[in-house]
Amino acid sequence: MKGIAAATLRNQQILNKIKMGSITWQHIIPTKEHQRFVKRIQEAVEVYLDLVSPEDLASELRTFEKIIRNSPELTRQSLRKLSNEARAVLYGPEQLISALPDYPSQNLHEEVKSRLVSSQSWRSEAGGKRRKHTRIVGPSRTRGRPSCAKIDVLVSRISAAYASATGETPTRSWSEAEESNIEKIVEDCLSNIGIDDIFSAKAAVRRHIENRQLTPINPLKIN
Repeated sequence: MKGIAAATLRNQQILNKIKMGSITWQHIIPTKEHQRFVKRIQEAVEVYLDLVSPEDLASELRTFEKIIRNSPELTRQSLRKLSNEARAVLYGPEQLISALPDYPSQNLHEEVKSRLVSSQSWRSEAGGKRRKHTRIVGPSRTRGRPSCAKIDVLVSRISAAYASATGETPTRSWSEAEESNIEKIVEDCLSNIGIDDIFSAKAAVRRHIENRQLTPINPLKIN
């Protein structure tokens, strides 16, 4: 529960930063639309913060497996801290927490382990040593750059709010030294979330515009 409370507090701090920093958008967004625009940006960020990427889910389940493998007595405590998405992988949405009191600690650990671990095998390593490899349920962890799926959802919502407030279509800057209006707003949001060192606002806006151009538009039929 402390983990959930801490995450909620952090999310609120992010939303507060966006509201305070929105003063820099006053030359971009018309005054009469500014308050509504800021609210829509906060809502877009809330949606982003609530999304769980496959990478995040895989990492959460892997960390959970390591905890209960090394400290079985922490199974009940750690299980309560899992996200709804992680619990759904194990037991289906909201089906386990209500049943927790019915499980003695040892039985609970074995029950959770049986659902979490999909297979185990021994693998040879350098020097003739063998190491047990554990495969768990849920999405596989990926290597390389993080997925942009969550960022794309965020930028799409920010762009919709921008178009509604200004009556203009979001555009990208073709110069690395300059930023378009939408790029400035996206950059501010990424900075307030604390991920501007991982994701590029320019790249995110470019993907949004390219995807928008690729989306087919069905003409309206007039009877």
